[in-house]
Formats: sequence, C-alpha cells, structure tokens
Amino acid sequence: MHMLKHLLTYAILALGVLWPCEALIIPQPNGTYTVALLTSTLVDSGRTDPYDPEHRERNITISLFYPIDRNECEQTCTVPYMPPVTSAYYDSLVASFGVTGDKIFESFRMQVCCIPSPKAAYHATDFPLVLFSAGLGGSRLIYNAMAQDLASTGYAVVTLDSTYDSVVVEYPDGTYVNGLNISFWCIEDPPGFCKPSANVPSLLETNVKDAQFVLETLGKYTPGKFPIAGAARGFNVERVAYGGHSFGGATAIRASMEDVRVAGSFNLDGAQFGNITDSYAAVLLFGRGDPSPHSRNDDATWQETWDHLKGWRREFGLRGAEHTGFGDMSLLAKLGGWPATGKLQQLIGTSDGQRSFEVVLTYVRAFLGYVFEKKDSELLNGPSEAYPEVVVDGGV
Repeated sequence: MHMLKHLLTYAILALGVLWPCEALIIPQPNGTYTVALLTSTLVDSGRTDPYDPEHRERNITISLFYPIDRNECEQTCTVPYMPPVTSAYYDSLVASFGVTGDKIFESFRMQVCCIPSPKAAYHATDFPLVLFSAGLGGSRLIYNAMAQDLASTGYAVVTLDSTYDSVVVEYPDGTYVNGLNISFWCIEDPPGFCKPSANVPSLLETNVKDAQFVLETLGKYTPGKFPIAGAARGFNVERVAYGGHSFGGATAIRASMEDVRVAGSFNLDGAQFGNITDSYAAVLLFGRGDPSPHSRNDDATWQETWDHLKGWRREFGLRGAEHTGFGDMSLLAKLGGWPATGKLQQLIGTSDGQRSFEVVLTYVRAFLGYVFEKKDSELLNGPSEAYPEVVVDGGV
C-alpha cells in the first residue's frame, strides 16, 4: 500500500541570513494573492526506484507554492531562488553560452510569505491544484518564478523533481543526489544535441506514477504529516491541471491520457514520447514560431498527439523563442542584465526576456481559467492584437 513514509518540510525563514553575493530580487507577481512556499520530500514506500543504484524506495521532492490573502500574511521573507549545488550547475550551463560571473544563480532571491496566519493555513487547500514537471535533466527550481506567478492568481502549484533524471535534487535537510550521467538519457548526435535514448519512454511512465503519488499524498489529510501545517483538509485531487516544459510537458500530456483526474494538461515546447493514446482532457500545446519553429507542422509526435485529443484543444507558438526560454531562464536573463550574445540567444531566443515570460504565463493562466472555471477567453480562440508574437496552429 502506498504510504507517506516521511515528510521533510523546509523552513524558509531567511531573515538575518548573510548573502554570499549581491542579491538580485525577482519582483513579486502582481496577482491577487501573495504566495507561500514550502519544500517537501515524499517517499513512496510502494515503489522501488528503478534508477537508484541502491534500489531504495522512490522519493519525489516537490515545491508547493500556494496563495495567501494579502492581509493574512504575517511576515514576508527574502529566500534563495535555488540552493547552492543546483545554482552551480546552472552557472556552468549559462557560462557555456557566454554568461560569466560569480555565483550568478545564487544571487537571485524570491520574496514569499513565510508566516501565513492560522486562517490562511486553514484555507490553503481550498485552491485548485496545478502540477508542473521540469524538462529532461532539468530542475524544478528553474520554474520557481513561473510557479509563484501562477499561484498569485489563485492556484496551488506543485513543481516536481524527477530523482536521477533531474541534474541534481537537493533535499530539505541539505543532502543531495546527482542525476544519472546524461548519456543514460541522451545520445549526443551531433554533439550538444540530445537524441533521447531507449531509457526515456520508461522514465515517462515513472514520472507519471510520481505525479499520481503526489496527488494521492496531497489529497489525504494526515495530522502531523500533511505538508501544510494547520490545513483543514487535503487538496481536491479529483480535478487538477498538469503542465510541464519539454519532457515535463510530455509527461503531463501522458498523465492526461492515463488519469481522468487530470482535467487539463499543457505542454510547453516538448516533443511527445512513449505510448500516445486518447485524452479527453483540455490540452494546450505551446511551441515556437519563426525563426526556430516547433509545431505539429514539423513535429510528428505533436500531430499524432493532436489526433488523439478528443476534448478541447489549442496550439500556439511564440515567435523569437528558443527551447530553454520557456521556463524562468528568459526572465532571469533580463533581470540579470546578461549580454544578449548570439550564443545566449541560441539558448533562450531573441525576444525580450520579461515579455516572453509574461506572454507564456498569460496564455497558461487563460488556459487554467478554462479548465477550472470554463472561462471562455478570446485569447484562446484565435490571433490576438495584444500578443502579435503568438502564432496559432503553427502559423497555418
């Protein structure tokens, strides 16, 4: 029987910490709510991790961003955007694209509600639940600003790491586990390009099971073990949304094919993998326009997926985007003043970083409004004069 073996809750009180470098504070989103954040590691005692060399139980580390009424937040804290080992990895990544500096990612900070009132904690699970998965080899933490923004508009957003797939998973107690060598997941042909290996389809199913376990855990209220202390009940997990970037988007779409609780699924620029079957959920595919298009016109897996979507479905693309620009990276580049070199543009695209970040979120928010409230947004029904950089149906 699946059970929560242990739950480590990360206390994020950060006042009084001496930062190792000059801080760059990510502006708080301007949604209706302020946002609280906690980190937990959930252990599924019913599954052995197929990728763990020591064959231990599968564990899933999550970040939970949840809305707090602005007058119910007793204290706001400035906290690290990501912990040091993950920061060092992303420093090395952007350095390979011409961005240099000392502790670049470690310098970013977020502002969160670190002491919600008892009333806010009690009602924390009243909000609709949205899951979000990272790309292959990526970290859930590079989507923190995106998750915080969505939470500020009235959703509880859970970002998931995939242990041994994510480049590193840092646990709330300070320990960490590195991902498997990239060669396990990717055949680099040509060098620098990831052609998924034969190990990837089974990872897709593992990650879907991870998401299902997270739903089971968050749907049950167990005093003393539930992530949010003082909550009145578990979340409603009978109708959730699930999205992701890249391989995380493929995972989300696959989950909508397997689990009827996933009422809406969105894929940010990820090719589909594994078994493609019918889905009756609402589905949003958001890829790229010129000059580096990714749509169902040039991705056979998207066309096959599209043909299996039996419910509401939409496809959009962002002009000037590149694949890595669909998380926080484009926003961080803008805030950090990274030089817009040709190499960096190959990573995140040529669009203004803050604008592209906001455009993607605007469409995701409209989609979530449809999933949970059946809001009919004109934005989702055709081209928009307000967002001319967005193409519909691959530009057809």
